[in-house]
Amino acid sequence: MAGLGLGPADFELFEIVDPGERAEAVDAALHPKLKLIAEACRPGLDRVVGRPLHLHDARAPRRRGQATEEIMVAFSDSPKGWRGVPYLAVAVSRAHLHARVGVKGESLRRGAMGEALRREAANLARKGKPFRKLRLFDGWNHEELPELAPAGSTAFWEELAEAIGPGGDGLDVGIALPAEEARSLALGDLLGVFRDLSPLYKILSNAE
Repeated sequence: MAGLGLGPADFELFEIVDPGERAEAVDAALHPKLKLIAEACRPGLDRVVGRPLHLHDARAPRRRGQATEEIMVAFSDSPKGWRGVPYLAVAVSRAHLHARVGVKGESLRRGAMGEALRREAANLARKGKPFRKLRLFDGWNHEELPELAPAGSTAFWEELAEAIGPGGDGLDVGIALPAEEARSLALGDLLGVFRDLSPLYKILSNAE
């Protein structure tokens, strides 16, 4: 199975010191490649989550003098966007490829999502292996990875349910793969990571 096509030069773009030059290089060289990876993933992700997904550009707004630290594309079940609804995302940072699931932005669905996650907290805590490499990326400084999440604890999932409710910070969790591993990763391997994350996504996307 063919690899994803990410190489050392893609990750080295984040070493460019000048913020403007880095942003232009990432936009020109890495963003199109990430979109191609995402498009290749989409049919498999549709099967994993059991519904058609739409691809969205999830790049953070460019701020003068602030260097790009990661680039991300997101999938959601809404053609209108990824804000306020559950999303799956593929992201690239200085030293890692990420598979993420989250909810960012306010919407009327967030109360139902918080309640659904609270109801399933104990079941998610019993999942074990799929979440053994889960990390929280809210507030991440893009340097050292956040510590592994205590996903075997019901209290952990209950805290996430609180954060996802109305007025909360939202949700941003996932699995980070080192650049060295990502360079030889096949599409099926990446879909396998998303398969591990899919129970959480399904709970959120089915909430009413």
